[in-house]
Amino acid sequence: MKILLINPIWSFQNYPPINLTELASYIIVNGFKNTKIIDLNFEIKNKFNTENIVEICSRKILLKKPDVVAITCNAVQFPFVCELSKAIKNQKPELPIIIGGVMASLNPSLLLKLAKADYIIRGEGEQTLLELLQAIKNNSNTQNIAGISYKNKSGKIQHNPARELLDIKELPIPSFDLISDNLTANKLVWLTASRGCAYKCKFCSGNTLWHYQRRKEIDNIYSQIKILKTKYKIKTFVFGDDCLTLNKEWILELCKKIKPLEMKWGCLARIDSVDDEILQALKQSGCCQIYHGIESGSKTVREMLDKQIKCNTNKFILNMVQKEILIGFDVICSFMTGIPFETKQDITKTASLAKQMKSLGAKIQLWLLTPYLGLKIIQEYKKQLTTINRANSNLQQDVFNTSQIYLYNNFIDKYRKYNPDNYMFLPKDMDLNTFIQHFHKIQKSLEIEQKNIQLTNKELFILKNTKL
Repeated sequence: MKILLINPIWSFQNYPPINLTELASYIIVNGFKNTKIIDLNFEIKNKFNTENIVEICSRKILLKKPDVVAITCNAVQFPFVCELSKAIKNQKPELPIIIGGVMASLNPSLLLKLAKADYIIRGEGEQTLLELLQAIKNNSNTQNIAGISYKNKSGKIQHNPARELLDIKELPIPSFDLISDNLTANKLVWLTASRGCAYKCKFCSGNTLWHYQRRKEIDNIYSQIKILKTKYKIKTFVFGDDCLTLNKEWILELCKKIKPLEMKWGCLARIDSVDDEILQALKQSGCCQIYHGIESGSKTVREMLDKQIKCNTNKFILNMVQKEILIGFDVICSFMTGIPFETKQDITKTASLAKQMKSLGAKIQLWLLTPYLGLKIIQEYKKQLTTINRANSNLQQDVFNTSQIYLYNNFIDKYRKYNPDNYMFLPKDMDLNTFIQHFHKIQKSLEIEQKNIQLTNKELFILKNTKL
């Protein structure tokens, strides 16, 4: 049985789908040897041909003559995945289509409603996909497969019980060979050394999906990085883990292990999860960039977001950022506003803290809190949600940037209702116009530009001279 794992188009940029190589290796080791990956984001060279892009992608998939198609789906890929699944089903109705990923996990009913999927995989995909493929192969019942959603014979949506998380130490080395051309063509890859986060920030889906953090075997991580360096000539990578530095003993051992590889890399880390010893180990092992989610300059707002920072003071945060910069790290600090329980005074505190960090040498990001479907903060503060056209108000887009809006312009309006970028939380003491003016004022004070498009000069020229 031939299995195709699909990475949908999502941008003019391309990062190799390491997540699919990890998924592929698991089902290959467990018997499904004829498993391939199609990275449409890499395969489609002329993404400016948006008029027929879905049909072109569908034909590429069907030319491989798969027995099962499994598509990953995050928020940015949602409209494309819905259209792609319909195009595949229109041409080959009997072909089983499986959809997984974050959107599938948080909104299985919505995908079953709007996409043409036979099965939705919720949460972690390896064991669930394996059991589902075995059931499809043997034409057996799927009622006892944990972690899937589907429409039963009467057309009613059925959600099987959730699946327990696996022991990720059992995961084999990812099947990098399935995306070898992509890896060779790229200078940067995103890896994960762990899954999940131990914290329960209200604006994040990480804990909702993963519940806690599980760390991979260090020898396995080392082997992956060594293969990428020696076989595919990768020189830089980023650990995309929610917080790489959560366990001190583990991160120190990881740094010691990968140091001889002499790679340059970056990571995400909670501001209270690093200390002098960890920072020195990171630096010596090749880490050159650290990303912190600070979120707010208000201690009270951070507490209400359930950030649970151990030393929750601006002085502690500033001192840690200053220390990292003096050591030589490229430090990126992310803030957000549009938080339902913040006040105008809280937003001013955020601007003040961000400005102090910038004066130290940190790079600053300022976002709106985007109400992704399925987040618990939506249920708590639903009454403060307001509809907004962010583009018309010159506000930052979170799900779709300018280039992605161009890519999806033929059908993005069709899914406008489900696009989190079209909503925001309005702070309790401000009307919309006042908030927008205040937001722009802070941006100007921080000298933050809305860089929503990151294309080559050639692509920019084509984009500027193409009629939508």
